Amino acid sequence: MGLITIVYVSVSQHTMTDDELKSLLDECRAFNSPNDITGMLLYRDGFFIQALEGEASVVEPLYEGIRKDPRHVSVLTVYKNPIETRSFTNWAMGFNKFTAEDGKGIEGFTDFLDKPDVDFFVQHPGRAAVLLNSFRERTYF
Repeated sequence: MGLITIVYVSVSQHTMTDDELKSLLDECRAFNSPNDITGMLLYRDGFFIQALEGEASVVEPLYEGIRKDPRHVSVLTVYKNPIETRSFTNWAMGFNKFTAEDGKGIEGFTDFLDKPDVDFFVQHPGRAAVLLNSFRERTYF
């Protein structure tokens, strides 16, 4: 089937604590490592953006399960594309909490980072990759 990437955004049911985020990340990594899934998860004030990469036969059912997860709502697929190489090869699931301060050096994100919103990516789907890639070399925990 080949490699694909799926990028989505969503809103958590409540503002998550660091312990809840760590637990979620542990869950992601426990599944992703043996299934050769890579990616990045960003979080800010109840807003998620995530990139998943891997074989389509594994990523697509994983994403369908994520879409049904009751911990979040307003799940929006930003894009789903075939890829030749992975962007997040070092991460079974990289993670960052991002702030408005983080966005000061990223063109086009000032308004979005003041108040994250899924509709931003409806209007600007290409900016999801820019945001995710800006955190590619670092992870929070």
